[in-house]
Amino acid sequence: MKHFDLLETKRNHVKKYDMNRIVPKQIIERALWKAWKTSPSKNNSMPYQSLVWGPDKKKEKKLIHSLCVKNHKDVEDKAVEDVRMPEIQKTQGGAANPYYEHIKYNPYLITIHSRLATPNRFYAKKVEEGHFYDQAYENYIERIVDSVAVEVGIFAANLTNYLLEADLDMSYNSCFKRNVKEWHKVGLDMIKHRPILMMTVGYAERYRIQDLKDRGKDSWDVKPPKRDIIKWM
Repeated sequence: MKHFDLLETKRNHVKKYDMNRIVPKQIIERALWKAWKTSPSKNNSMPYQSLVWGPDKKKEKKLIHSLCVKNHKDVEDKAVEDVRMPEIQKTQGGAANPYYEHIKYNPYLITIHSRLATPNRFYAKKVEEGHFYDQAYENYIERIVDSVAVEVGIFAANLTNYLLEADLDMSYNSCFKRNVKEWHKVGLDMIKHRPILMMTVGYAERYRIQDLKDRGKDSWDVKPPKRDIIKWM
């Protein structure tokens, strides 16, 4: 099946995974290898790292989910408090978003974080000649996060296609605490650098679109028209 057909017909946000169908680890490893192999990176540095939390990491997944819920609530609270945004008058009261549940209950959770990179032989020589290899410095992690996030997006998109080819489902999440100290507070001391993106992988039991169809609102939650997103100059 071609990539368009895979994405158009098979990619949906997962509300709930079938926890009785655990994907063999080697299938995940193969898709990750393909994504690593085919994803481009500035200076071939790949200044990010994918941490894979398998079926045995139930406690850790619950803690990571708590960081998503906390971030969601804090964002709403701060918007109400922001005097520059008088139109924002209320929050959802801390109500849990059911579509974050996939972060807590899944066969595999992948959290992608910044990392310090080491130049390969080619760029090590360039560094000797005066090239600034910014991916190697702790104090540059936040300065370059925009370009690194682009690379992570490409990696995630490639990984998506390889997972779909294996008849797997996946979902994304970008609502979580970025500050690594927040991760340490809940006991995730093994995390060294800020997170950029999360993905979950498994066999879906229910998709978000099914909820919307049941409520007759599947035609409400749609993308902006193409003319607003793509403009020829």
